[in-house]
Amino acid sequence: MSFKKTWRLGAATLALSALALTGCSASASSSDKADSAGGEGISIALSNGFVNGWRLTLINKFEAEAKKLQKDGIVKEFSSVNAPGENSATEQASQIRSLMIQDPDVLVVIPASSTALVPAVEEACDAGITVVVLDADMDAPCATIVRNDYGMWGEVSLQPALDAIDGKGNIVLNRGVIGSQPEEEFYARQKEILKDYPDVKIAAEINGFCDSSTAQKEITGILGSLPEIAAVPGCIGGMGIVQAFESAGRDLPAVVFDTDGKSLKFWKDEGIDNGSFSALTDPGQGVAAIYVALAKLAGKDVPQEIILPLVQIDKADLDYWVEQLSADEYAAYPWDEASISAAIDAINAGEDAVAPAIK
Repeated sequence: MSFKKTWRLGAATLALSALALTGCSASASSSDKADSAGGEGISIALSNGFVNGWRLTLINKFEAEAKKLQKDGIVKEFSSVNAPGENSATEQASQIRSLMIQDPDVLVVIPASSTALVPAVEEACDAGITVVVLDADMDAPCATIVRNDYGMWGEVSLQPALDAIDGKGNIVLNRGVIGSQPEEEFYARQKEILKDYPDVKIAAEINGFCDSSTAQKEITGILGSLPEIAAVPGCIGGMGIVQAFESAGRDLPAVVFDTDGKSLKFWKDEGIDNGSFSALTDPGQGVAAIYVALAKLAGKDVPQEIILPLVQIDKADLDYWVEQLSADEYAAYPWDEASISAAIDAINAGEDAVAPAIK
């Protein structure tokens, strides 16, 4: 083991010891670069490929948790940077190499591409940096992958709608980012499930791109030619879809709402009670990544891939989330050291990770 890796292992062990003693109860530090008590904390850098509302929630939660751990001496310094341009893997690869010059102990990557960034990730690993890749199934064995199950996401974005319509009727499938790996797994699982529902007819498919305004535009363009629609399952977009049906004076279908505060408040205020629901990947992955990295640095047996639960919200949980979230904030699980340790143990035992309690 190199000196650098030995030092990082020691620093992480001291950091986890401090974490056990403090319980992460201290308030956030006012400086992102403040030294930890004793200077033995670790340094963490986050590289993000592009920004949308979901990723902004992930980054905000990552930074908030890092500040808490900084105050407790677990984290010495941290930074988060967004690649310039429009989801350019080339620009993010350059950004990652710039971050490597700072020699962080941990590099968290939310990639613009699961394939094009493999060389940059491998370079970081070769430099002795612990790399955690979020929200992507990257073929980089040297990194730890933390993500949600995209096939399961497809299932939980469809099955409640089928249950709500008693397994019969016309539906419109709302596709995600077509061509992306998550969407391919998402869509394949939905088509597999629908084989068992002969009384459900796919009247149309739209390319909603997991965006409410795009879904509204797409469904509006074809709504006049559609028969009665019982449900529009798929990649969120429920608020825009409801608005399109309302504008056309048509009965509302069961839809999948986004997990952000604005969409959930709309669902509540509209009083929609037709089996509609909310399901999305968890932006709490950003916090989870910190504790996964700490566990790995401290020598814990961490699996190469950690699959965490999706965020699912039904009408029974709606009031809670509406109260908790600002308009642009997305629902996220409150991961911490204990819940991530339990998740790692469960996965090592061949079991599914369980989300931490939200109430």
